[in-house]
Amino acid sequence: MKKEIVLGLKEILITVIMFIGMAISSVIVGFNTSQSSNNSISPILIFCFLNTIILTVYIINSKMRGLKLIGTTFIIFWGIQYFMTQIETLYFDSAVKMPLFDILQVVFIGAISITISSLFAVLILGKFKKKHTLFDTRNNVKLQFAKLLPNIAILSFCYVIIYFLFGYFVAWQFPDVREYYTGSTVMLNFFQHMTNQIQSDPILPLFQLLRGMLWSGLALIIITSLNTKGWKTYIINGLLFSIPITSLLMLPNAYMPLPVRLGHSFELLTSMFTFGVLSVIIFKNEHLNQVETRYLQTQRWAQENLLKK
Repeated sequence: MKKEIVLGLKEILITVIMFIGMAISSVIVGFNTSQSSNNSISPILIFCFLNTIILTVYIINSKMRGLKLIGTTFIIFWGIQYFMTQIETLYFDSAVKMPLFDILQVVFIGAISITISSLFAVLILGKFKKKHTLFDTRNNVKLQFAKLLPNIAILSFCYVIIYFLFGYFVAWQFPDVREYYTGSTVMLNFFQHMTNQIQSDPILPLFQLLRGMLWSGLALIIITSLNTKGWKTYIINGLLFSIPITSLLMLPNAYMPLPVRLGHSFELLTSMFTFGVLSVIIFKNEHLNQVETRYLQTQRWAQENLLKK
């Protein structure tokens, strides 16, 4: 019980630091908060709390420590929450109508705030100092990425399928979403919708395939950095892909109305959780299992030698 209370207090502290970090980064970048249609801090606090939970879960369950953990945490959260979302904003900017300068502001605010959050979270959760034992020989275990290329290709294609299926059967079911992107609330069947999509924008599947490759890279980083097994890996990976990106839509902005953000929230929460779970299924192949086996063998060997001394 005492450990749970201490962890809860640490999460509250990280939430406060994340909130302050977002405020500091907004001031540094010069973000105009008056652009928001709602100046209440409640959505920001909820955003920080949700992200603190998943940030804490990742850090506690990571096999890394110190600066390497801070850097990896930054790559994962900034990549999922800001980089991957804003390249899509750029692609659909004819509908979103968000100036390039504002997009860059959001990206840099995210970079600064996540750097602050990652650093303090690792410090507060006690994973900054390295353990000076023979167990660190795991760094000698390297992934052979060439053997993973087929898995990356498969997962990238799966992402494209997930994107279009959830885009239509979840987000597109909201009339406000259809009107936002097309100016009409007319609902076509799936095949007519896909035909119109490809005819009007034949580059879109290729663009989403490229994003699928980037998502796959992030999935590989997460899976290989976690020190978990079984269902825990599936759940953590699913939450890492779905919570940070969905929680971002909680923040009011001048470019996407609430009903549209709501539609995309349901879409991203379900689709990205599915992608996260699927990525574990695809990447937990024989090669990764061999890497994990060699790592565990190295741990046992190191422990045996340490006990002999």
